[in-house]
Amino acid sequence: MTTATLTPDEVIARIGPWQGRAVRWETLGGGITNANYLVTVEGDDGPEAGRYVLRIPGEGTDAFIDRTRELRNHAAAAATGVTPPLLFQIEPGPCTVVPFIDGETMHPSSIAGHPDRLDKIVDAMRTYHAGARFENEIRFFEMLRDYQAMAHDADAPRPAEFDLLERASDEIEAAMSRREPAPVAAHCDLLSENFILDRDGKMWIIDWEYAGQTDPCFDLGDFCVEHPFTVAEKEAMIRRYCGELDERLYYRMLLYEIVCDLWWAVWAMIQSRISKLDFDFYVYGADRARRACVNAANPDYRRWLDGV
Repeated sequence: MTTATLTPDEVIARIGPWQGRAVRWETLGGGITNANYLVTVEGDDGPEAGRYVLRIPGEGTDAFIDRTRELRNHAAAAATGVTPPLLFQIEPGPCTVVPFIDGETMHPSSIAGHPDRLDKIVDAMRTYHAGARFENEIRFFEMLRDYQAMAHDADAPRPAEFDLLERASDEIEAAMSRREPAPVAAHCDLLSENFILDRDGKMWIIDWEYAGQTDPCFDLGDFCVEHPFTVAEKEAMIRRYCGELDERLYYRMLLYEIVCDLWWAVWAMIQSRISKLDFDFYVYGADRARRACVNAANPDYRRWLDGV
């Protein structure tokens, strides 16, 4: 577990190239795990001048995240060009600094209904899926069971929907195991705020805390469940990703929507016990559990299971 938390001023004081320059910072919103800051290094001369994002890990996040592994996975993703490079790593934490991307942070409504942006995102996913290699393998259902054990040990709240969803998860795991795709380098946390469209039209992906080698449909399903996509948009994603509407991968994506929501719901219940951030994790997780139940009640659910 993280034993100490630095302030932004303490981190800035430890970054050698910034010493002797005017540096100011302000809080950036949007995160529910870490504290993020926009840092401006003043001046017109030298490579150090400019704007950066400083991230200080949230208290208790080491229960979920291997930070050393995260940094190596981030570097592998950055080598494919889909994410900014890590510039500084400051202990304890590690606190990290990356270049600031001058652009529009995405939201569900700025991706859904925008086919050009959806295409950019799917293309970026294909790029790091094919071009990066992460050092850890994620076995999703084993990870979910680990989270469930953590929730039990933390005496975390347990919404009533969890009973139904855990039965569905067992069914989905059995179906998924029949013909598993080769694992790829996956982000595993593709909520809209982790995409930034820069002024030149490039779509960047940030925050690689939960990344690992796993089923590519995990990323596709986790991304889908974060956005109000139509059936046509989901089918278009698979066509863009595969070059055709591969029904098996399409069904896997839809099933991952259900279990990804369960995963994040369990995560939220643990966070409701350990996080110090001012955020209602219980409501966040309970909403996800209800949405997962709606998806599991889809009339085509059994067809999805049979088709993967």
